[in-house]
Amino acid sequence: MAQPVGTTPLTDFDLRLLRVFKTIVEEGGLKSAQAALNVGLPTISKQLADLEARFGVRLCQRGPRQFELTPQGKLIYEAAVQLFAGVEQFQREADQVRGGQRGELRIGIMDNTISDPKCPLVGALQGLKGSDLHVRLSVLDPDTVQQRVSDGRLDVGIVPLYKKWPGLEYRTLYAERLHLYCGVTHPLFDRVGEPTESELANHAFVEHGYVDSQELEGFSAPAKTGATAWQVEAVALLVMSGHFLGYLPVHYAAPLECQGKLRRLHRRAAYESSVAVVYKGGVPPSRVLKGFLSALAASPVVQPSAVEAIIPATMRPRKAQAGGSRDDRRAGSSRLQA
Repeated sequence: MAQPVGTTPLTDFDLRLLRVFKTIVEEGGLKSAQAALNVGLPTISKQLADLEARFGVRLCQRGPRQFELTPQGKLIYEAAVQLFAGVEQFQREADQVRGGQRGELRIGIMDNTISDPKCPLVGALQGLKGSDLHVRLSVLDPDTVQQRVSDGRLDVGIVPLYKKWPGLEYRTLYAERLHLYCGVTHPLFDRVGEPTESELANHAFVEHGYVDSQELEGFSAPAKTGATAWQVEAVALLVMSGHFLGYLPVHYAAPLECQGKLRRLHRRAAYESSVAVVYKGGVPPSRVLKGFLSALAASPVVQPSAVEAIIPATMRPRKAQAGGSRDDRRAGSSRLQA
């Protein structure tokens, strides 16, 4: 029988089990933690049982549809958070003593930044040096990025700046332009000329789940929400279904517009969203994080006017024509004027 951990010093095995338990709590249960821990449910269940045996208490109530910490589990989780925060602080200070870029850098980014010519991420990654540096890069929705930076699971994130979380520091990197689009099977796709505000208001919109209220900014007519999505690709899929209108970054939508799969709508239905790098405030950044932030600031970016330049001329949208068949327009032989 395992000896209760309170009567003996913590071992490496105990620390590993505590990390597993911390991940289970932060992922919302054993099943949800499988991806984060990269192990199967039976293994996670056994590790949790081993930890409970070490402490001599039940840490959580668990079942197919239930996961809830016991009072003892809450205390152990809070102590584990403090423990590993202390370990991370030690690693940061040790890094300062050793010099160089060593250790691990955990980055979370919003999806489809790779198509944005203004994003300095690739240049910043190229600027990272050091054979001892391990980079962990995750693509997540903006709220999850900020949550994980806040609780220490990520060192830094790149997110659209719609709201600032307490305890986090933000540095604006650039502005991303978004326009309103519809899909090829949407009733407005074949409309000749620009739809009016009242026409737009009669159709359902895709709401960005991390935004309080952004749709139809500058319009007098209220937007009607018909779907919610947290990633750019999810918004695009819903728009391309033909049932919804939605805002998409120009850099992402441009190739789809050129292929005749999307149409850009009202000229006033557009806005700019600031994109920022976010990291934890009140804590001295590690040498690695400082280097990454400096690389982000120093990386050259492509100006907005260059977005069209990177699209081959043969793919660029032509002005919409009143004539021509509906099928021809859907095949991409005519486009809405930009």
